[in-house]
Amino acid sequence: MTFRIEVKSDKPLEPGTYQAKLRSIEPKETQYGERLLWVFDASEHDAEVAGFTSRSSSRKAIAFLWATALNPDISGKRSWGPDDVVGRECVLEVTIVKDQKGHKKNKIVEVRPVPKDEKKREDKD
Repeated sequence: MTFRIEVKSDKPLEPGTYQAKLRSIEPKETQYGERLLWVFDASEHDAEVAGFTSRSSSRKAIAFLWATALNPDISGKRSWGPDDVVGRECVLEVTIVKDQKGHKKNKIVEVRPVPKDEKKREDKD
């Protein structure tokens, strides 16, 4: 049996905005109850950025805002799931915070749609 492990940078990205793609979203049990773990790849920087949201069904909830930034069609639907958002591109705004052990890590401030002019350029390539 063979396998390969892709090595990502452990160093957090500098505060700013980055092109990213949602690799996965899954429910995780945390000390705060069940939350959603979102994992984004910022492949230009060999970095992975993760963030948690609640599972609230509110249209004001962070999960809904992130989901509609990834896929605007969700705003007109009564439900959504991983198939609607995984693999979609976005712009992440990140900052740096310290975790409980004092290690620096990225925190997602906002997930925004890819600007339309950039989408058009990508479609032409």
